[in-house]
Amino acid sequence: MNDLQELHNFIKHMDSVKLSKEKLDELSRNWDTLSLLSQLGEAGMNMNKIKGDFVTLSNELINYFGREMLQKTVSEMSSKAQVSVDIVIRNLFERTADIGFLATDEAIRDFLRKNPTIYSDGYHDNLTELKKRFVEYAKKYSVYFDIVLMNPQGNILASIEDNEVSKSHDPLLQEVAYTSQEYVETYRHHDFLPHHDKSLVYSYRVTKSDSSDELLGVLCLCFKFEDEMDGIFANLINPKTKECLTLLDERGEVIATSDKYHIPIGAKLPSVFNAPYEVVTFGGRDYLAKSAKTNGYQGFFGLGWQGHIMVPLEHAFYSIDEEEFAITQQLLLAILQHSDLFAESLKAIPLQAEEIQHNLNRAIWNGNVKQNNSGNENKQFSKALLQEIRKTGAQTKHIIADSMAKLTKTMVLSDGVFLADLILDIMDRNLYERANDCRWWALTPDFRSLLSMEQVTPSASQRMSEILAHINSLYTVYTNLFIYDVHGKIVAVSQKSAEYLLGTKLSAKWVQESLSLTNTSKYCVSDFTKSSLYENRHTYIYNAAIRSQESEDVVVGGIGIVFDSELQFAQMIEESLPKNKHSLDKDTLFCVLTTKEQNIIASNHSKLSVGEHFEIDPKFYSLKNGESLSEIIEYQGDYYALGVKCSKGYREYKSPQDDYQNCVYSFVFSYISNVAQTAISMEEEESADILQDDISGVAEANSVEVASFMIGSKWLGVRTEEVVEAMSISALNSTITMEEGHHFKGTMMYKDSMISVIDIQKFVQEKHSQAYEEIIVLKFGEKGFIGILVNSLDAIPSVKKENIKTLDEYVIGNGTLVTSMVFPPKDSPSQEVLSLLNIQKIQENLVAPNLTHMNKR
Repeated sequence: MNDLQELHNFIKHMDSVKLSKEKLDELSRNWDTLSLLSQLGEAGMNMNKIKGDFVTLSNELINYFGREMLQKTVSEMSSKAQVSVDIVIRNLFERTADIGFLATDEAIRDFLRKNPTIYSDGYHDNLTELKKRFVEYAKKYSVYFDIVLMNPQGNILASIEDNEVSKSHDPLLQEVAYTSQEYVETYRHHDFLPHHDKSLVYSYRVTKSDSSDELLGVLCLCFKFEDEMDGIFANLINPKTKECLTLLDERGEVIATSDKYHIPIGAKLPSVFNAPYEVVTFGGRDYLAKSAKTNGYQGFFGLGWQGHIMVPLEHAFYSIDEEEFAITQQLLLAILQHSDLFAESLKAIPLQAEEIQHNLNRAIWNGNVKQNNSGNENKQFSKALLQEIRKTGAQTKHIIADSMAKLTKTMVLSDGVFLADLILDIMDRNLYERANDCRWWALTPDFRSLLSMEQVTPSASQRMSEILAHINSLYTVYTNLFIYDVHGKIVAVSQKSAEYLLGTKLSAKWVQESLSLTNTSKYCVSDFTKSSLYENRHTYIYNAAIRSQESEDVVVGGIGIVFDSELQFAQMIEESLPKNKHSLDKDTLFCVLTTKEQNIIASNHSKLSVGEHFEIDPKFYSLKNGESLSEIIEYQGDYYALGVKCSKGYREYKSPQDDYQNCVYSFVFSYISNVAQTAISMEEEESADILQDDISGVAEANSVEVASFMIGSKWLGVRTEEVVEAMSISALNSTITMEEGHHFKGTMMYKDSMISVIDIQKFVQEKHSQAYEEIIVLKFGEKGFIGILVNSLDAIPSVKKENIKTLDEYVIGNGTLVTSMVFPPKDSPSQEVLSLLNIQKIQENLVAPNLTHMNKR
């Protein structure tokens, strides 16, 4: 099957393309009928060429529309497959840090020293305390369903869940004991988790101290893998396309699926890496399929998993809801012509349609002139046929324009909301970890005991600073960690460069808020504002209360962690936006993160600074959590495709159950074109029918037929018997150089002879700068011809002689070519006046006294 055949198979499933094709096919059949009738009615037109031009252009449009719909769908599939694996890898990178840090926890080490087996003295009392600590950890880091602690022999000493297994023989015991890595990551069945077929576990050895390699035990963090993947898939899936997202292991086996009844766990699927897509068959159904390997995160690539998406062919091309936002067809077509997003071949389609329609209108106008000047007995039938041909041409042009507008909308609104959502998702996931960190570190036993002293001694301050420094060395997203007492005085810092802060009393409102927190699950966050703790730059500071070891009801101080927002938010935006779209000029594709008060949190736009007020329509801030909007807007003199999303949090972070609520809005702008350069051309009114109704009647003895046209805003006409035909402006040969204001504009070939072409605008009291489109060839004298330049052709109405009023030559003088006017009846809806040219006046005023440069018939 060749590419075109495959495309046509896809088009069968593209509703919007198929609808346009059906309309154009119906019009093609109408063209066939009109072509036949034109021969019977002697319409005086070559219908075959006009019909052929429209059909060729229609086919070209449908193929282009189909290819773009396919490209859009495949691009979305590729993005979803990529994000599904990259997001989970980002999450799992955090887990590798968790296991490494928790394995050095002094409470766990102390437990293992005292309780090498379950038979050790005081084991059960110690277990109660350790299990309480494990539960606290899992409440903060809610991505874990269990924490398991074993001695080197595999005896299970502690876990959150009741475990019926007392001893493990899992191979990871040996792997952990001898690994040179900082963690062990395993996804398979583990014998110490008997009720889970497969589980994702992060393990590491617990040693006697940081400086000793003596093995005390093995610690395992058990990750909520299925739960996490369900959340990732739910955020990416479009239920209208019936698509199924999966995560495949290194063998291509499904380990997570968005719909287990659609594509089940354990199914073996072929990977699609080296092609934009493949059509695959699964379960007797055809799908579009695409796979993606992870890009990794900070050098971490996990276990070789891949994102994989399959979309049923019959649902793959679900169209954007046309009511999603309002935009005029004229603007969309103007964007098409002036944006660099579109290929020249695509831009040519509406221009070709316009040219074909223009030629058709000229042919119809000439056909009507011919009919009026002929003795054809079927004159009325032929004129009615010409009118029907004109309507069919207008319908064809309209459908082509409508299809082009839909195509333009499809192309420019591809992924704005998707990218806005991705950036917010990464942001909320990152800040979820910050809320966990401050609460967990607040439970550090040394912090609790040292702050409980009547006075924090220099040695206590140093000890706390050493612990903070160790934590900060592992968690580099913070510029500083600090501890303050119940009076808000800083008593410990993680960075040597911040030691000048020791003894400083904090006055920010979040200090008192943190000291008033009621339990260990609570935390508070500063507003996004400038802080002296962050070199007077804007940031968030996360805080938790530190409680006494003797009584959790007693707050003895607090911990503050300074998030490196400038760097971290910039990286989130940079890593999320497609490199090929913004690597050369970031202002063509940029993101702006703001607060609900429209203050900028982060942006990669060169002229937007953090903390500034973001000037944009406030309507976007009516979006609620998780809601999005997509539009084409004008911003700073340019048109952009805009995707907007309001944050929705992650897990319990910023959920309705969380005391902390902070809506962040993500705006992703994709440049389309410059407003000033994107000229919107309003469609010419199809006024022939209206004009016919206004001033025409059935051709009879007391009426004359007038061929009308426009010069600038002037509606002019001549009697049809004075007209030969209209021709394209392209026939003009302006080789002779004349003064700019001279009425002679050149010559043209007509019936093997050269005739003069003149511009009569100043002789009809009109001044304009519009481009001329037509030349009307008039009979001149007994055997001559002359051409006049006009902007457009208009109706050929039958005008009652009683409505033609001759102008008083004494009043109008000799400088005009108009000697009579057609006034509409009083009851006519249109009150436009048609000015009639006097051909004799052209001879007297423009070419008298001789005809030496006029061609003879």
